[in-house]
Amino acid sequence: MAEPTPQPKKSLSQKTVKKIFLISAFIAVFLAGIFGGIGFEENRQGLDLGSFWKVYSLIQANYVGSLDKNKAVQGATQGLVDSLGDPFSSYLTTAAKNDLTTELSGQFQGIGAELVEKNETVTILAPLAGSPAEKTGLKAGDVIAKVDGKSTEGQSLDQVVGEIRGAKGTAVTLTIVRSNVQQPFDVKITRDDIAVPSVSSKTLAGNVAFLQINQFGNDTVGEVQKAVTDLAASKPKALIIDLRDDPGGFLDDVAPIFGEFAAPSIVVKEKSKSGKITELRSTAIPVLPTTPIYVLVNGGSASAAEILAGALQDYKRATLIGEKTFGKGSVQDVIDLPGNTALRITIAEWLTPNGRTINKTGLQPDVKVTDAKTDSSDPVLAKALELANK
Repeated sequence: MAEPTPQPKKSLSQKTVKKIFLISAFIAVFLAGIFGGIGFEENRQGLDLGSFWKVYSLIQANYVGSLDKNKAVQGATQGLVDSLGDPFSSYLTTAAKNDLTTELSGQFQGIGAELVEKNETVTILAPLAGSPAEKTGLKAGDVIAKVDGKSTEGQSLDQVVGEIRGAKGTAVTLTIVRSNVQQPFDVKITRDDIAVPSVSSKTLAGNVAFLQINQFGNDTVGEVQKAVTDLAASKPKALIIDLRDDPGGFLDDVAPIFGEFAAPSIVVKEKSKSGKITELRSTAIPVLPTTPIYVLVNGGSASAAEILAGALQDYKRATLIGEKTFGKGSVQDVIDLPGNTALRITIAEWLTPNGRTINKTGLQPDVKVTDAKTDSSDPVLAKALELANK
């Protein structure tokens, strides 16, 4: 199951490393007090820790049990990150870090749904294609109110993910709140092996090429490049790129994929905390530089998928068809910490090449079509084919 969807980068700038070092240094000083009993009430950064040390002293003096210092360290670190109020920044325990690595590899066990924290609820960003979650009818936007009868209210995203995750063949019951359904309802799902191919491709009627990108993972760039080369051999009259329910992944994947379809250009702009704008550019010679492109999007298209769609739209290189996208316009780095844990932290916001902000607003399609896909019909794809064959 692929629950949280980070926007990790594959390399860190010196400035980012410096920021992370400062955060790590603060945590180290903060936690040194727990292990060494340092009783200062303000650190060098002017943070008043009086209440913390008071509670710590009271626990030591009065608590009938014993203090687990490892749990205290983990809880303090978790609380520090949680105080940011950013659903995409989190402290990853060893288990959560391993889960994230497994998810981005494209093979894992679970129900196969991307989850996010939205408006203080755990919400399905997208069920993965062919997964148990999709087969049982879960949809993007569904809110998970309970897991096996236990309320998710007040729980973190990682806690809910941990309760939903499980071994192949075991079952979990989710209580779902859906916007167009009056009452919550239960869905029982049997967990299974989840293998998520990053890319699939084929040729449709009328010599229209079709490319589906399910996520931006470790192998996505190579798979897209191979698929585009194969599709280009038949000289297609148009290309349809399906980014529906693509929750994103590696930011660094976007520029080389964009470069398959357009001349070297600015693909995305990153705006840092200081306001500095860094431009990420494509450099490849395009394989399909002039073929008309139609990009399919919906509310489950997020993060790296929105970056790609937004860049193609800005340069008028593609027509977007479907529904408004999710609106995740921030970039996360995953930084290794001691003890096989990690810090996932938002380091920047991204803008489209024309400077559009997508965070919390999403991309509007050029042609709006309700994504009411069933086993026998697909209105969004049908509209794309109609336009492609004109």
